[in-house]
Amino acid sequence: MFPKGLKQKKIKVNEKQRLTLNFLQKKEKEGSSFSAEELSEASTYPLRESLKAKLSRSEFGEFILKIGSNEYKAQNTIGISPEDYAFKTSSNYRNLNPTKLLTSNVTESLSESLLNKSIQAVLAAIEIYNKPDFGYREETFSILMVNAWEILLKAKIVLDSKNKIESLYTKDKQKPNEYLKSRSGNYRTISILEAMKKLHLDEILMDNLSILIELRDNSVHFTNENIGLNLKILEIGTANLRSYLDICKEWFEKDLSNYNFYIMPMSFFHPHEMKSYSLNSESTQSKNLIQYIADKENSHPFDKSKNHSISLHLETKFVKSKMRYNSDDPDAISVTFNEEDKFKTKFIWNFKDHLYPKLKDRYSDLKQDKKFWDLKKELENNKKFCQTRYLNAKENKGPSRKWYDPNILKEFDKKYNKKD
Repeated sequence: MFPKGLKQKKIKVNEKQRLTLNFLQKKEKEGSSFSAEELSEASTYPLRESLKAKLSRSEFGEFILKIGSNEYKAQNTIGISPEDYAFKTSSNYRNLNPTKLLTSNVTESLSESLLNKSIQAVLAAIEIYNKPDFGYREETFSILMVNAWEILLKAKIVLDSKNKIESLYTKDKQKPNEYLKSRSGNYRTISILEAMKKLHLDEILMDNLSILIELRDNSVHFTNENIGLNLKILEIGTANLRSYLDICKEWFEKDLSNYNFYIMPMSFFHPHEMKSYSLNSESTQSKNLIQYIADKENSHPFDKSKNHSISLHLETKFVKSKMRYNSDDPDAISVTFNEEDKFKTKFIWNFKDHLYPKLKDRYSDLKQDKKFWDLKKELENNKKFCQTRYLNAKENKGPSRKWYDPNILKEFDKKYNKKD
């Protein structure tokens, strides 16, 4: 039956609509999800110029449900004729039935809401830590960061389960078909440790989070008053923040580069914090915590090619500033820096001795075929990953050699499968 205010007209069905409906009906019968790329290939809608815009404007109406960042599900297509499909995806019908369009985004809100809440917790942790006179800053930072990670992990679990909130509930072992409830009667959700195991996180990231959780627990239930621990929280927190940024981008395609995700080094705060101290004078609890952290660090030596680290040491030093007035503009000041030092610390791999052996050890499907050489050439044209070094560096003449930033591995990760 046609909605009030919309006259029944003979609907023309074009080829793209027929192909789209056939694809959606097939996927709904299978009960399987699909990506925008798969829909583009099946429907012949151009992915960038047309399809992505249609998806963002919900032009497929009630027939496509978004369940992930690039994952969709077909619904309400079984038994419908091409004419009805074309009619219900027409602009006239959609304008008169706005409530129908809301169904395409309802189930997405839970995971996105959790993600946004997690980001706010991280920003709060950084804000507190960067207050030099806040006496409880290290403890508060660890508490808020653990909270941020727990919510982030739960957002991923919800996303993977097609936004089913039951995926977060704790099952009652005594009653298999029921869930445990809290003292207030609300359903209890899984702990951060259970969420970590459920998502099979990288081993290094697991250990980094385990340290942060241990610091959190000691802060909440007792105390962490120790200069050495404060320094380790800085190093562990720095590594943890870098992992958080990478995971947000990997899981949710969320770019957080517009936020100031950094914590100030201790040398900007209290000079006494950097003085040496004796571990023998510390309490047994502090010694145990420091030993626990040291064991984790020894288990995972720093490797720049890996995505995660247990701790990262941030060095700061004050050097004499070199400035000169620009001859063309007496009001402008230009700052000079040592390009040589920058090159040596960033571009540290050559292809034969470093990059290719790393790639060979890292991927199970790596082959020196056209795909490999095309990708290598593409990345070499990006100065962020590769730069050429000449024997005559001043004039860029003579024999040359390409040098690579270890971060180039992240680009190869997108094209090849890692070994178990």
